[in-house]
Amino acid sequence: MCTSGAWAPRVAMNISRKTILVIVSTFIGLVFILAITSDFILLNSFANLENKLLGESIAKLKYEIRESLDDMESCARDYVALVQKGGASEIGTLDTDSLVNHHVDFVAVYNAAGELLSAKSADYHYRRPAGLDDGLVQCLGKTALFAIKGKDRHLKGAIRNGARLHQVVVRPCAGGGVLLVGRNIDREEIAQLSDISEFALEIRQVRDEGLPADFKEALADLGDGASFHAVPLDESHIAGYALFNDINGQPLFIAKLTERRLLYQQGKASITYILAALCVAGFVFCCVMLFFVRETVLKRLGILSATVRQISNDSDISSRLKVTEHNDELDDLALTINGMLDSLERAEVTLREREEQYRILFERAPDSILLLGTEGDESGRIVAANKASAIQHGYTVEELCGMSIHDLNVPESNEASADWMERIFSGQWITFEVWHFRKDGARFPLEVHAGPVKLNGKNYILGFDRDITSRKLAEETDHMYMEQIRQLNTELARQANGLEAANSELEAFNYSVSHDLRGPLTRISGYSQLILEEAALDSQTRSYVTRIYESSCWLNEMIDAMLRLAQLARSEFQPQQVDLSAIVESLSIDFRAAEPERRPEVVIAPGLTVVGDLRLLKILLTNLFSNAWKYTAHSPSPRIEFGALHNGPVPVFFISDTGAGFDMKDVDRLFRVFTRLHDPGQFAGNGIGLATVQRIVNRHGGRIWAEGEPQKGATFYFTLQPDNPSVSRSFAS
Repeated sequence: MCTSGAWAPRVAMNISRKTILVIVSTFIGLVFILAITSDFILLNSFANLENKLLGESIAKLKYEIRESLDDMESCARDYVALVQKGGASEIGTLDTDSLVNHHVDFVAVYNAAGELLSAKSADYHYRRPAGLDDGLVQCLGKTALFAIKGKDRHLKGAIRNGARLHQVVVRPCAGGGVLLVGRNIDREEIAQLSDISEFALEIRQVRDEGLPADFKEALADLGDGASFHAVPLDESHIAGYALFNDINGQPLFIAKLTERRLLYQQGKASITYILAALCVAGFVFCCVMLFFVRETVLKRLGILSATVRQISNDSDISSRLKVTEHNDELDDLALTINGMLDSLERAEVTLREREEQYRILFERAPDSILLLGTEGDESGRIVAANKASAIQHGYTVEELCGMSIHDLNVPESNEASADWMERIFSGQWITFEVWHFRKDGARFPLEVHAGPVKLNGKNYILGFDRDITSRKLAEETDHMYMEQIRQLNTELARQANGLEAANSELEAFNYSVSHDLRGPLTRISGYSQLILEEAALDSQTRSYVTRIYESSCWLNEMIDAMLRLAQLARSEFQPQQVDLSAIVESLSIDFRAAEPERRPEVVIAPGLTVVGDLRLLKILLTNLFSNAWKYTAHSPSPRIEFGALHNGPVPVFFISDTGAGFDMKDVDRLFRVFTRLHDPGQFAGNGIGLATVQRIVNRHGGRIWAEGEPQKGATFYFTLQPDNPSVSRSFAS
């Protein structure tokens, strides 16, 4: 807290300095960008304009030279007229004033062979006579020959005579010769051109061996096709260079024009004044901004910082910052800090409540809870324990907290603890069994669920221990009971095997008895039939013999029924898809064919199928349909119906009739072997049919029951699979 209080003023000071630095740096950057922009844009614009003006000056120079040549050409026409009138000798008679008045330095006439016929020379600048030197005569002769031999004898331009330059106009005259009028390009001529154009002029020949470096640089640029070459000489002067060709079109001399950079200097001065004004305005702006920022931001920010520091020093999160009426970002910051303090206050309350909850859970948990240290002096020692752990081990909580976990472990558990610790240190939560000592030295088993936790930056092991003494005893008891159950199952299996053998012997006995009885019964039936065929029998004897014959037939049918019932138990169950509706339809056709005089109403639901044994299901349906057909024989409105109900977990099939019915009090006797509920004199039967039906239903894992009312009919319901579909159909077999 003290560190925070000492640090806050430095933060405010740093913010002030940073604000000043940002504002000043921004201003300097803007001035620098403006200066660079001015230099690259404005000064370049001035420089381009300066170059344009320089180009115009060079164009003016070229114009003056062309005007000079045009004047000389006009003069040449006058002299040509004079020669044509009086001959070439007229040129030699000219006086000096004539040349001075025409602003020419020499006039010469050459014949077609390039020989000088006549000439006159003067210095028109000083208005005095002058002679033609041999070099000039030869140079003019070469020019004359060039014009005479060329296609165009009207030429004008400059020629070179050693170190001197001349302007020359060539005009044809009589006799195939030419007249040349010229002017010397000397210092006086250059000075005159400089006075006319108002700039310093310097002319150098291209072939001059002592050509200065700036002329060479200009010559290289002009040789690439530039119209002129401009180079600033210093801050106050600029030079422009132009290339002039000779009368043959070849580069002859370079003219250098030097001017003062008045426009550039004026632009530079203007930019300087603008930057100075911006600096002054920027300084004033910086001062105003600093005052505004200090009064509207930094001062309020300092108050916020001091208030937050006071809250931090006092650890009083119930205090709140004052919110002004400025309604700006700083007020939003204050509101945000207040919201944070609200959240911290709620979080502190929640934390205290949870700490209290965890403390209560820790102290009152029914299972033992131990916290073990893993670092430094706490390694392996019990750092915290709850009351249940103390009671479980027979110690007080204070005694446990001064012990090592190895003091509680039995030696075998201490040997195995290395593996448990390794897995826990790898980050796993594991469950294992361990044995501990109580304070009195007794050993008891525990189930431990332990794993790593981190509290206040330190690593610990948190373990939940549960005394499993009762479970161990229960496991031993369960083991004993399981052994007894195994012995009982063995005994039951032995008895089941005995019962199976007895049943097999009983079935064999029944089959043997039935088989042994069939022979005598056949003979009794046969002899009785022979006796009845005798006509001499009295009525009483015939009655006795008839009863013997009928009884033997009934007993034979009973034997057949018993054999079929016995075969049901031994036959193999062969499941397949069976169409029950088709079977009942076939039975109806067969019974109608057997008794065509009977016309009961038979209703059969279509498409009722089931998975079962086809042979057994035919027997089942035959017995049930036979009963319905038989007991509706005396019904005034006989009706038989076969259908199914689908309102349960499995389909429930039924066969109902409107026949004799039965009393529900006798329902438990329906499916007993040899049991009959009706008078045998009215309805024939052997009491085996419904018992057979029940056995077939049982083999399919289903169930059968019946409902009836005397003289109103009966309904037999049956299922052909267990009510729980998950039970296998192999149940019946």
